[in-house]
This record gives sequence, C-alpha cells and structure tokens, in this order.
Amino acid sequence: MQFRVELIVPPDAAFAPLVQATVADACERAELDAAQHDDLVTAAGDGFLAIVEQAMVESSEPVRVILQAEPNELRVRIRERGLPLGAAEARRDPAWAQIAAKVGAMRWHAHGASGSELELVVNHGSPATGDTAPPENDDVSLALQQEYTIRRFEPADAPAVARAFYLTYGYHYDFPAVYEPRRLIALNVSGRYVSTVAVGEDGGIAGHYALSREPDQPIGDGCGAIVLPAHRGRDLLNKLREGMEKEAQRIGLEAYFSEPVTDHGRTQHASESFGAKATAITLACAPRSFLAKHMELSATSQRQSTMLYYKILKAPAPRVLYAPQVHAQMLAKIYQNLGIPAEFLEGKPASGNGAMRTTVNRADAVATIDITRIGADSTTSLRQNIEDLRSLSHLGAVYVRLPLDDPATAGLAAVAESCGLFFSGAAPWALDGRDALVLQLPLTPIDLSALTVVGDFGKELLSYIDVASKNTATSPSIPA
Repeated sequence: MQFRVELIVPPDAAFAPLVQATVADACERAELDAAQHDDLVTAAGDGFLAIVEQAMVESSEPVRVILQAEPNELRVRIRERGLPLGAAEARRDPAWAQIAAKVGAMRWHAHGASGSELELVVNHGSPATGDTAPPENDDVSLALQQEYTIRRFEPADAPAVARAFYLTYGYHYDFPAVYEPRRLIALNVSGRYVSTVAVGEDGGIAGHYALSREPDQPIGDGCGAIVLPAHRGRDLLNKLREGMEKEAQRIGLEAYFSEPVTDHGRTQHASESFGAKATAITLACAPRSFLAKHMELSATSQRQSTMLYYKILKAPAPRVLYAPQVHAQMLAKIYQNLGIPAEFLEGKPASGNGAMRTTVNRADAVATIDITRIGADSTTSLRQNIEDLRSLSHLGAVYVRLPLDDPATAGLAAVAESCGLFFSGAAPWALDGRDALVLQLPLTPIDLSALTVVGDFGKELLSYIDVASKNTATSPSIPA
C-alpha cells in the first residue's frame, strides 16, 4: 500500500504520544510485522523527543512528521527548523544509537534555511541492522580552554559550519548557502567562496570567516565572520581574519572589503586592528532580523546599517577621478586615508548613450542602481528608475553607484541628489573593477545617533553623511 501522511505539531514533548499514534497507524496500514511496528513507533517517539530537547530550545516553529509508505518500505521523516542536527552531533549522544538500532536505516538530511531532517526507514520484513554507525559518547566540552587550528575549509566541515551559522544568526544570515552543506562545498570548490575555519582540539568547528569573490574581479568580500558563543573572548575572530587575508594574498587580490554592522563595535574594532580603512557608511541595508545571537547589541528597532572597510593588499595604481565639487574634499580624504594616490579633475558633460543595471535584493529589501556608462540619456533613465523603485512596497533603501573615472559623474550625481539620495562614500574596485561614488536613500527612518561607529575617520564620515542628508531637500528618512 502506498500513501503519504503529514502531521504538524508544536515542538513540545507533550505531543510525542500523538506522533507515536500516527506512526502506529501508518505501520498498520503498511502491514509491518509486530516487531517492526513496535520498534518504529518507539524510534519515532524517541527521535521526536530528542529533537524537541536538542534542536528546539530556542525555536517555537512547528515540527513536521512526514510518513511515506512504498510497496517495500515505510519512511518516517521528522523535519525541524531549529538548531540543525546531524550524524556528527548524534555520535555524542548514545540515545541516537538506540534509535538507530530499532530501524533499518537512520539518516540525516540538511535542507539549508528550511531546516534539517531525521529520516527513519524500515524495509518490510528486513532485520533492523541500521546503516548508521552507532554514535560514540563524546563528553568533550566545547567551552574548555584549548588550542585552535586555523585552516582552510574541508568538505567534511560543511554540516558543522551550517550549525555554527544557526547558533550565531538563527536562519537570518543573508547568504542562505551557508546553511546547505552541499552548496557550501560547491562554492568553495569553485573558488567563489573561500572559507577559513577555526577547529578546536576535539575537531569541532568553533568559528568561520570567508572571502566571497568573483573569479575575474580584483577584490573580495570578507564575510561570514562567526565565532560560536562558547569560544568567544579567545581572539578567534582576528585569527580567522588573518587566515582569510593570507588566502586573499595567495589568490592575488588587490584588496578585500568587509561590512561590519553598526549595532556593536566588536567587528569594527577587528577591521581597524587589521589596518582596514573606512570608506563609506551604508544606511538601512539589512532587515532588523539580521542580528547575531548572544551578543550585546543596541536596542533600536530600525533597519541595520553597516560600515564599509577596505584593506589594501598590493600597492594600488594611482587614480584619475572626477568627483562632484561638493564631495571632492571628503573623497580626497577617503583616498588619502586608504593610501590610494588619486588626482581629482574637473568633469565634463555626458554624451552618447548610457547604460545602467538595477538589482533588487528581496531578502534584504534593498535596490542598487549601477551606472556602467553615463550618456546624455542617463538623467532621464536614472530619475525614472529611482521613482519606480521608491514606489515598491516594503523596500528599505535605494543605492546608486557611479563610476568615479567617468568625467560626467558629477552631473549625474547632482541628478540623483535632486531625487533625494545623499552621500554614502566611496567603493574602490566595486563597479566591475572601477571605483564608485555611492549615494543612498533610506526609505525608512534611520536615527544616526543610534549607530555605533568606533574609528575616528568613521565618525568623521558619519558627521559628513548627517550633514549631507539634511542638505538633500527631498530626503524624509533622517530625523532632524
């Protein structure tokens, strides 16, 4: 008999009898023998209770119990969206060995941000031999003082890295591939995501730092910086960043950038200590839900804002740039502070046809307009594009990036500012390898006094942005 049944229950041990009753009914319909019937009902109940106790401590999302009968087997899948569990974790708890011994197969499946799944399989008439190795008891405490190894990511690390991201961010981290081991492995193999991990003496993953990059671009994004709560205060973030920086130099990048949040100063201090320099402040760039757990953060309810830091890895080539007169002095300070030689020249009017691309990031609820070529038609196109984006519901911010090596940038920047955008900063190499002037328009109120900015130059940038926002007549988002 073939059928599929799904039961959705709260993550509460009180619902274990209901789960077992449902599994018992499925066993009868699938015509399992008495021993298999009893073993699968017990295994499903024990598995549900273990998941509630181990995975759902910090989650109230329902647990899905899916029963699927095929001609020769019955599968029970218990899917949760709490702390990801897997075979590595099961080895530390002998109770999982008892569960595995009662079924034909016990498997774990990772579904990224959709959660993780325990699968129990019984073949009709088959002995309960189990294809999962019995878990070993492992009493090593991850919080013990210990030596850590900083090394490149290996495929076997992927499930533990996914768990580490959940323990740090829940399922709110804005790059969902980190929750899905197969994607994380594939990205590292391709070189688009270069992960560095901190490994404790017991082999467990204590932290992670990555370099996200496009293979043909001269820069990368230092991202995915996490240290598990039990391992904080041991300088792991700096050690991980050092490991990532060595990988960036090995690859031959000219620089890398990072975007620490302004809700706390910890990651900004790390950027400053490594010699990175602030070049911009990006307001309202992520939902409020993008928060690291177990950290002291500001109590504001506004959208997240971030700093933009660059660390130069090679002696940079001198630039010839065209800045709007009103921002020329601040841009010159940014480049001088960064250590990039730059000459600022007077601009010229645009001619010919322009080109731009617009990207809407629905997860973060932001839109970015990249101007790749400025033409005589760019003024009309940019105005229309900004107007269209502002009409979208639930959008948190609009950003415009203009090529600083284009003589017509000053004129088009004035057009963007007349539409309500204001200064964010500079982003070297960010526009297809070209340096960009970044303008921004938060579409929700942002209280700049609530931002945490630790560096002296960062504070100067924040003051400049405050004045620039108030000088933009149509910007309603920064309180006076």
